[in-house]
Amino acid sequence: MSYISMSIRAVSVVRGYDGDKKLTTELNDPTFKEKVIKLDRILSFTEDYIFISCPHDTVELWEYEGTLAYVKAKLHAAGQMI
Repeated sequence: MSYISMSIRAVSVVRGYDGDKKLTTELNDPTFKEKVIKLDRILSFTEDYIFISCPHDTVELWEYEGTLAYVKAKLHAAGQMI
């Protein structure tokens, strides 16, 4: 198992989709917290956000501190990125 440590804050939870739109709950956590994340839970990164697979077929959107280049370098140094 591989992990990455990041400073994150929760933004929202996507619970699914209905006929009109996605069903989300806004979290908007005001503070960043250090978190150790199992890599197989990560769905994707953007320049500002990380998308995490969660129980009950939900996806959480987290904002993270740092840059995408830093995250990519960290993953590459650990042999987790091609």
